[in-house]
Amino acid sequence: MKKIFFSVIVVVFLSACVQSTKSNDNNYPQAQEQSAKPVILHDLVTLDDAEKILGEPAHLSDSSTKREESALTYHCAYKANAEDTKSKKTGAIYFLFEEYDQVSAAQKKYTFIKTANQNHGIKTLDDVGEEAYFHSDRENFYFIMVRKGNKVFNMKVNKITSTTSLDEFNRIARKITDNL
Repeated sequence: MKKIFFSVIVVVFLSACVQSTKSNDNNYPQAQEQSAKPVILHDLVTLDDAEKILGEPAHLSDSSTKREESALTYHCAYKANAEDTKSKKTGAIYFLFEEYDQVSAAQKKYTFIKTANQNHGIKTLDDVGEEAYFHSDRENFYFIMVRKGNKVFNMKVNKITSTTSLDEFNRIARKITDNL
């Protein structure tokens, strides 16, 4: 009887260890799979993407992942390697991805942020995700927020320079949305 009990305990313990150490092939964080395809977080916005948007060489300046009670959050930031000689600004891109356990929580977060910016000249986008809007002062920043199912992301270019590409910003935002 002791052997059977001990064997059951070992099997339960080992299966729990296997479950807690599962990761994707690259050992990078991965969003929980709520759809047919997993979201590989570090692939959402790459250095190549950032350099296309900024129009110049850049580097990863920050990256973090955390799991809270009801959401997985991934944040990364890229900064241009040098100041733009024409604008005298150093461009940066900030990206935030959140995957909620419930679609209603993602809808609540999206609505809260959109409502806070409603009176600042936002443009609702009907062809990106399930809900999306764009916001810019056309001089200092581009901002987009997208909700698709239980996932929400926002991407912001801070300090628009002479080499920043709005076309690439929009293309990459759509690429990210397609990969969710």
